[in-house]
Amino acid sequence: MCIVAAKWFPEMGWVAAKNRDRNYVPEITFDLLTDSQPTRLLMRDDMTGYMEGLNHKGIGVLSASLQVMDDEKEVKKRTSDDNPDGERIRAALKLTTVEQVMKALVESGMTGNTLVFDQDRCFLIEGANRRDVYHNKIKEIQKNETVARTNHGIMLPWAGYQRGVNANQDLSRRSSESRLKYAEQALKSAQTPDELINGLAAHPESNTQMNPLRTTTDTKKMRTTAQEMIIPSEQTFFLRPIQSRLDIDFWKINQNKDDIWVEILSNRAFRHPDLPEAAESESMDPFVGLGRKYGSVKPKTSGLVDQYQKYLAVKPK
Repeated sequence: MCIVAAKWFPEMGWVAAKNRDRNYVPEITFDLLTDSQPTRLLMRDDMTGYMEGLNHKGIGVLSASLQVMDDEKEVKKRTSDDNPDGERIRAALKLTTVEQVMKALVESGMTGNTLVFDQDRCFLIEGANRRDVYHNKIKEIQKNETVARTNHGIMLPWAGYQRGVNANQDLSRRSSESRLKYAEQALKSAQTPDELINGLAAHPESNTQMNPLRTTTDTKKMRTTAQEMIIPSEQTFFLRPIQSRLDIDFWKINQNKDDIWVEILSNRAFRHPDLPEAAESESMDPFVGLGRKYGSVKPKTSGLVDQYQKYLAVKPK
């Protein structure tokens, strides 16, 4: 259960961000794939085999699930298999134009609310299976527009969480609608990429499941485990781990001839009221992953580390 959002900035072109929500603690690695051109940089969740990222042509893919029942299955151990949608993304990023990547994803049956973008163009794919038949809708987002999606369909209104199925889906649909509302507000006000990703870290509601940044230590509830952002013009994947384990060989990843980068954003300010006392075990510690082992890497984009604390300092009403 996630948020994806994108906006075109005059100084940088298209920038896309994501809040990645899970009901387990992900184990995150990065793969730099140089077996074919273009070189691909993929964030991989080793618990599920899901992957997304960008290639050195500056094409990125970020997605939020619409196959919501599959996405909510409890994950207790890592898998050696690749997630089907993650494999679709990995294969599509072998291509060299944003239209080629978009078409490859559709032809392979990519599900979810998926953003496919480079510096100059951005496409939204809504894809889902209904009675074992794949359906999709595609929209190119114009530079004077913004786009956000959560876990219900808009162009495919029957996809994702629905009202009237049961109490749990009613609550999840309310959460999806609320998170979409706040994501759209963040897009409207953001003047820079750092304001976008920090706007997605807001938590104005006392019910944490209604916030774009969801916080809980209940292992059965969805919470934001990481924030992601891709800036194609900088060929950089930014990751802010929140409740994630993180294992990155920076020397290997960031010493490459194709000028494609991973940057880690500090999670120091994520001492949300729900987390400090409740995070008693290592598995639920919001700081597992980055911590002192890796430290913080100053990103290329000015202000990403310095400015975000003011967005997180507001306590829920």
